[in-house]
Amino acid sequence: MHPVMDPVMDLVTDPSPLATARAAPPAYRGVMNAALRPVDVDDLDAFAPLDAAYAATHGLEPIVTRASLAFYARSGHSFAAGSLAVPRGFVLAHAVWDGARPTVTVARVVAVDDDARVLRALVEAVVKSAYDAAVYDLAIDVPADDGAVCAALEAPWRERPVRRFERVLGARAASAAAPPDDA
Repeated sequence: MHPVMDPVMDLVTDPSPLATARAAPPAYRGVMNAALRPVDVDDLDAFAPLDAAYAATHGLEPIVTRASLAFYARSGHSFAAGSLAVPRGFVLAHAVWDGARPTVTVARVVAVDDDARVLRALVEAVVKSAYDAAVYDLAIDVPADDGAVCAALEAPWRERPVRRFERVLGARAASAAAPPDDA
């Protein structure tokens, strides 16, 4: 079998038994995305409006700044879809260690128009980067009303029945985003 090109996402899928028999995680087997690249501080102008719109839609604070992009660029687990001129989405993630084992934590996944293919490609890129770094635990906080990202997190992802509480201290407390009215 020959690799198949998906013209929409520039996905190259290799359906051969050898490609799917590799030790890669199931969500990533046989998929390589040529349209993804590591994030960079130069993405600020492209990502800031996408992040602001996502944050406003889901009652969150925007997280894309020059400093945050510099941090995520060093993580090795954050990716951009599309080009600087035509951004299609991004995922911001980093590894943390709790003293027992490392976890790649995803802070935000955004795609223009909630494009399911872009979201899946971004999530798969994080899975691949974590696996390549020998980090086998991944976590993502997703707003309850973000059905597009939830749909991109198919099995073997599982939802945990937890509630997250946050508190902002100091001078930032006055300017922190208020919770949605229906919370």
